[in-house]
Amino acid sequence: MITSPVKLWRRQKSASSLIGKKGKILHWTIIRVPAKSFVDQAPYPVVIVKVQNGENMIGQLVDWQKEDLKVGQDVVCVLRRLRTEERESIIYYNIKFKPL
Repeated sequence: MITSPVKLWRRQKSASSLIGKKGKILHWTIIRVPAKSFVDQAPYPVVIVKVQNGENMIGQLVDWQKEDLKVGQDVVCVLRRLRTEERESIIYYNIKFKPL
């Protein structure tokens, strides 16, 4: 996937409004065989979170321990590196979730 710096710039407002919002894990799974861009991060958990505003979001859980993988676990939205594209030298950032 090729994303231009312009598209990244346009998405920053929606991402920045989510930073620090709290929520609860509704569902989770562990990704063991990831896409090529995420091989260096595997295995990693992906969660569905109900955020404070009532919206459901999907994202990666970071800084986690095994006991954090449970339905109802409190999490907070954080901004973290998603991946680095070798060709463009662009570092992609996205919202991820961190257990509280």
